[in-house]
Order: sequence, then structure tokens, then C-alpha cells
Amino acid sequence: MKKIIALLLCVVTLFALCACTAEEPVDEPEETESVDEYAPVSFENHGKDITVKEMPQKVVTAGPNCTELFCALGLSDMVIGKCMSNHSIGTLEELSDDYYSIPDIAVGYPTYDQLAESGCDFLCTTDWIFGEELTIKSLENAGITVFVMNSDSIGDMYGDIRTIAKIFDVSSEAEELISADAAEISDIAVVLPEEPLRVLVLDSFFGDKLYVTGAYGYENELINSAGGVNVFADLENDWDAVSLEDVVDADPDFIIIHDYQGSDYNEKLNLIQENPELSQLECVKSGRILCVPLENTFPGVRCSLTVEMIATAMYPDLF
Repeated sequence: MKKIIALLLCVVTLFALCACTAEEPVDEPEETESVDEYAPVSFENHGKDITVKEMPQKVVTAGPNCTELFCALGLSDMVIGKCMSNHSIGTLEELSDDYYSIPDIAVGYPTYDQLAESGCDFLCTTDWIFGEELTIKSLENAGITVFVMNSDSIGDMYGDIRTIAKIFDVSSEAEELISADAAEISDIAVVLPEEPLRVLVLDSFFGDKLYVTGAYGYENELINSAGGVNVFADLENDWDAVSLEDVVDADPDFIIIHDYQGSDYNEKLNLIQENPELSQLECVKSGRILCVPLENTFPGVRCSLTVEMIATAMYPDLF
């Protein structure tokens, strides 16, 4: 009898152990998704310290130079709209497919409503668009990060490109672009003469005055890098009006004329050639005049292209 009872106890114990084993949870490795966290990007722009905590998803560009930069960095798919193409005479051929695939939110200057209603969360722009109604603060209050491309030098412009590239995680593309651009400018500098040519930059005519480039640092550095110096670089404003007498007294060696919609190069050239005073300048008599698209004078991907254009025109025997 004792043997039977002992046998029954063994059986009961065995079943109990099996039951406990079946109910005991099994430790399995947790499934984890590999998600790259966005590293916040902090920078200074338009006099403010800014931190972007999440990658922007919907970009608007205000200015052909801003639009071209995003296309050159391979970011055109993120640009939902562009503005201020009203003065442009056309984008670079290699960027044209991407550039013209971006719809125009405003052909000219955008309004606050147009930008706010676009749904954008990032605006890359020149500082021309701002005024009493459209301000950086109003756009920031609407949840839009504002980045102003307003470089005073080529070095500053490279810095802006690096910041934008970091925000959108395309730093390697930016470094490739910057490296190629800087190398071309360095190659040009090697062959330039020590004595720079004196350059007049004509934007447009205002009655009997000429509206010229003055203290605008970025365009002046383009000219300097091409072996020239702006005869009106010491003016107080970036662009300002000067008299015919001022131009004649400056006696430039070379003239650059901005070309853009609404201010045609050929019309301005004719006015110079037909003017009794300007037509007597030696540079006019010898045809030392260059047409430069206005968008070439803004910070962006046309930097070395513009330097080469000016240097080649001023020193044809060296290139």
C-alpha cells in the first residue's frame, strides 16, 4: 500500500512540475527598430541663435539663388514652392529640371499669407522680402524656421551652405560642392596680375543718375577674386545712386552691367554708348563691358562661375 501511495505522489509531483514549466514565461529577445535620431542643429542667423530640433519637411525658397542651392544639394523634392523668379533670366542648365519642377508660390515678393498658407516649416530667403507686414517674427510665430542667405563674403556663404546641409543631413554633398567651388577660385587667383582693374557695376539708370553697386560685400568679393576692385565700394549703402560726373571722375577700367527681367542689359548698354559723357570713357570706347545676370551676384552655387566669367572678360589674354 505504501508503495502505491508513493507512486501516486511521484505522478502528481511530475504533473505539477510540467504545469509550472508550461506556465512560466519564456524570455525572448525584444524586437527593436533601428531609428536614427535627429541631432538638433544650432546656428546663428539674422542676428539670432536658432536651434532646429526636427528636420524640416516642407521648404519654401524666396530667391533664385536659394532655390538653386536646394536643387544643387539634391533637396528639390523637399521644396514645395519658390518665390521671386520675376527678375530671373533663367536658371543654370544643369539644375533646370529640378528648378522648374518646383511651383511658384509667388512670382514676385511673397506675402505673409502666401507663406503661412503654403504649409511650409522652413523658409530659405534673401532679406529683400521683409517689410512692415512680412517679418521674421511673424513667420516664426507661424511655426516657420527662417534662414536668411545674406552673406557678406564668399567664406560666409560657404558657412551658410554648410549650415543648411547640416539641417537637412546632406553635409557630404555640401562639402563636395564647396571644395570644387573653392578650388576653381584658387586656380583663377594664381594667374591674376598684382594690380587690379577698377570696375564700375551698373545696376540701372534713374533719370540722370546711375544706380550702382556700393558697399555690397559679397559682389565686391566676387570682383576682387576676379582681379578687380569696385570703384564705388566705399559708398555707405550696398547699392546707391551716383551722378554722371562721379562715374566720369572714377574713370573705371571695366564695366559690369546687371541683366534681369525689367532691366535689360542691351537697353542699359545703349544708354551708356549714347550718352555724351559716358561714351567717352576709355572702357566704353574699347568695349570693356560685361553682362552679368543679377542672380549671379547673390550668394549661392554660381560663385566660382561668376568669378571666372568676370576674370575671363577682364583678362582675356590670361584665360
